[in-house]
Amino acid sequence: MPTILEVPDIGPVTLAISKRAKHLRITIKPDRTVRLTVPGGMADKKALQFLHSRIPWIKKHLLKFEQFESSAGSIRLPRINKARAGVVLIERLEELAELHNFRFNKVSIRNQKTKWGSCSAKDNISLNMNLVKLPAELRDYVILHELVHTRIKNHSKKFWAELDRCIGGSAKKLSRMLKKYRLGL
Repeated sequence: MPTILEVPDIGPVTLAISKRAKHLRITIKPDRTVRLTVPGGMADKKALQFLHSRIPWIKKHLLKFEQFESSAGSIRLPRINKARAGVVLIERLEELAELHNFRFNKVSIRNQKTKWGSCSAKDNISLNMNLVKLPAELRDYVILHELVHTRIKNHSKKFWAELDRCIGGSAKKLSRMLKKYRLGL
């Protein structure tokens, strides 16, 4: 069970001990929650010293989130319901697979932090639930990108040619457009 520390000038910090962690790590989410991950077996004193040494860094990043939120106005993207996102994404995945004659094994919907999607060697497709926030054109691009990986397991010229064929010749352009949305994850 994580411990909550009240840190002056910062507020609550979640202290989580992880057996898998190898290093001390501080993460700050857009909702301004701060988390300190501590490798199992590390002394509390060392972890707290690290946390206190990083207070200026934490304050700087909390301020950045605050400034971003105020510059974006009061418009906030709605929270996503994973189950509803799954229905939308799986339905579209099945439509595109049928339209372009792709076969996949299993599909999973996840709340990933760094990837929009992935395709395993066994043709299992994983889609990020945040895809529902994207314009339909980019959402389809990601889904088709993963479907093409069921046939071509790399990003060779052959892969991009197949993706272009499915999309209509603009895969690289859509890839560049998608990069603009990475911060929105």
